[in-house]
Amino acid sequence: MQFRLVIVEPHYQINIGYMARIAKNFGVNRLWIVNPKCKYNGKNAIKYSKHAHSLVENARICKSIGEATRGFSVVGTTAIWQKAYSGMSNVYELSDFIKKFGSGRIKKMALVIGRDTTGLTSEEMSGCDAVVYIGASDSYPTLNISHALAILLYAIKGNVSKAAAEDFGNVYAGSADIEMLLGLFGRFVEANNGIRKKDMVKRAFRHIVERSGPTKSEIATLLVAFGIKKNRNGKK
Repeated sequence: MQFRLVIVEPHYQINIGYMARIAKNFGVNRLWIVNPKCKYNGKNAIKYSKHAHSLVENARICKSIGEATRGFSVVGTTAIWQKAYSGMSNVYELSDFIKKFGSGRIKKMALVIGRDTTGLTSEEMSGCDAVVYIGASDSYPTLNISHALAILLYAIKGNVSKAAAEDFGNVYAGSADIEMLLGLFGRFVEANNGIRKKDMVKRAFRHIVERSGPTKSEIATLLVAFGIKKNRNGKK
């Protein structure tokens, strides 16, 4: 799995440093930071990153979440799941997310960590392919941001065995097939003048497809329905 860690508008250098340190513990080799609200590579960020200072020094700075996550399935995070759950069907407690997507199903994942002050907005979460939260105590559900990151990375990057991922890939559709289907559906939506809120419809379809984990044969059936046939080698 290709993995990208995206940090949105961090306000405090110490948090950048701590998150860099955690990221390096789990093999993350680059930070993608969206609109930092402090000097992201300042003295305290370097100090608290310890031996992960290279991640801070070489961080990729982006202007938007879209820029930082382009080409990746976007997994947002929240401490207050009720904020995300209203009107959304793709919100998962972390253990449920791992059961559904932890065996190599997502080929390119961007994990988006919200602001260290207010988290992600409801609008930002609605643009994610999935949103995860850690099932902490109801009386005090908000974890320190670096502690939460450690739990998330351990769960996401530590529970995928190579054998399971390979076996999974022999049965379930890969990202190329899924993207082909999504592209066809997108063109159908754009060409249909009777469909309002086209972006919302396309996003809902993506959520349904990725959440269901379609097999290769299921994708092939849908592609045929759209008028595209593939031979046994996967070529059109």
